[in-house]
Amino acid sequence: MKVKSLRIPEDIDKAIDYVAKSEKLEKTQSLRKLTRLGFEFYAAKSYERGKLTLREASDLLNLTLSETIDILSEMGVKGNIKAKDVMESLKSVRSG
Repeated sequence: MKVKSLRIPEDIDKAIDYVAKSEKLEKTQSLRKLTRLGFEFYAAKSYERGKLTLREASDLLNLTLSETIDILSEMGVKGNIKAKDVMESLKSVRSG
């Protein structure tokens, strides 16, 4: 694990304290948890906007495809696969 130093705004510091107290965590664990959740949200929004494929999001998050789908589902993000893409995939499977 790498060590980084950064300046944290007062409101974010309060959020870190709140999560640490609520979940009985150390402040560093709370910060790591919030950072991870923020990155998962960022990846989910990027996927939703079509900037990432499911596989790319999965790789970035270092999760399996099914774990990534679960996270996206929990966040209310629907798949960005179009019917045309599915049909083209089926055609390539049949011809291959």
